[in-house]
Amino acid sequence: MNTTRMHRNGTSKLTLLIAVLVVILVAVIVATALQDARRTTPGTGTTTRPSTLGTGYVVRPFSASDLNGRIVDNSFFANQRLTMVNVWGTFCGPCIREMPDLAQLPGEFPSTDFAILGIIADTPDAANEATARQLTGSTGVTYTNVIPDRSIATEMLADVSVVPTTFFVDRTGTVVGEVLTGSRTKAQWMSVIQGVLANLPAGS
Repeated sequence: MNTTRMHRNGTSKLTLLIAVLVVILVAVIVATALQDARRTTPGTGTTTRPSTLGTGYVVRPFSASDLNGRIVDNSFFANQRLTMVNVWGTFCGPCIREMPDLAQLPGEFPSTDFAILGIIADTPDAANEATARQLTGSTGVTYTNVIPDRSIATEMLADVSVVPTTFFVDRTGTVVGEVLTGSRTKAQWMSVIQGVLANLPAGS
């Protein structure tokens, strides 16, 4: 009798152990599936782009006015292999001091290879927009500078905490290379730009 009871108890414990192992295994399978789902875009099987500014981030659709009232959108990036996006502010001394050097950069590369897009972080604001026009005029800047629309302010600039901040975008609107903070000289920027261009895929 005791032997039978012990056998039954042993069988019950074994069954319980197997049940627990099955539950754990199912949980692991489900967790793995959820992680894979997060890493892929539903219905495409492609890797999800980073949601924060950095290599691989895709610039969200925007439609912003430049300092002359012209509309600039994502199609700006398609005109050249590489766009240098420079986020600056009218209150920022280092931003202003590097502007004459930045103004010279587009002339150093074929227009099909390189362009600059400035984003004035402390606009929209009528007074700051007027200051930005004065600053771009006095520093020789002729490249496009835009007043952030809602998309730029809430998406692209969400991870920008200091100015100047500069990053590079390929013709598909994807960030390539590092996100850089602080000002640099023309020679330093030339070296950075040449390096990013050299690392772009052939034919891009």
